[in-house]
Amino acid sequence: MKIQTNRFGEIDVDESKIIKMRGGIPGFNDLTRFVMIVHEEGSPFHWLQSLDNGSIAFITLNPFIVKSDYAPEIDDKTIEMLEVDKAEDIGLMVILTIRSEPVKMTVNLRAPLVINNQKKIASQVILEDEQYSVQYNIT
Repeated sequence: MKIQTNRFGEIDVDESKIIKMRGGIPGFNDLTRFVMIVHEEGSPFHWLQSLDNGSIAFITLNPFIVKSDYAPEIDDKTIEMLEVDKAEDIGLMVILTIRSEPVKMTVNLRAPLVINNQKKIASQVILEDEQYSVQYNIT
């Protein structure tokens, strides 16, 4: 399947790689299909590119790169919604915010993207645990 994006131009998407968003991303609830694109070889960053709106792409990062003891509690409702069979099927990513001064990058540890890597189903989950910041400084 081919889609037109603002950031990457026309890209060819393997349909088996499409991530279906359930529960949505707050503010972008109408976007339900995404694909993960590696920023560049060797980079820890990935783009979560919308297939429903080619102008929307979020830059993401594995949270354990910036906080090795990150241990969000994912509730049973989310596990059920994402059809998770085994804990090892779960992948976590967090959305990165790049400010006008790139050295002030932050990630949202309070609302990780929880992805069932086997079934390609995901949701952004807002954690109740207040120990995790919405703007966790990574620099």
